[in-house]
Amino acid sequence: MKKGRIVTIILAITVIIGQLTVVDYSNLSWENNMGSFLGILSMILLILSTFFSIYKTQNKQETLNS
Repeated sequence: MKKGRIVTIILAITVIIGQLTVVDYSNLSWENNMGSFLGILSMILLILSTFFSIYKTQNKQETLNS
């Protein structure tokens, strides 16, 4: 299960890199880059939630083992 979560994090980072290549750097307004900005934000939130899920699972396992 942990490997699947780590793969999810890696895929999210890859999508962020892809979204950064699509951003119109000559005009960083919201209208021109809304899709890219929302994609980056959603991937950051996905990474954070997956990280906290891994952390909570490890804490739960440590509690059960002690």
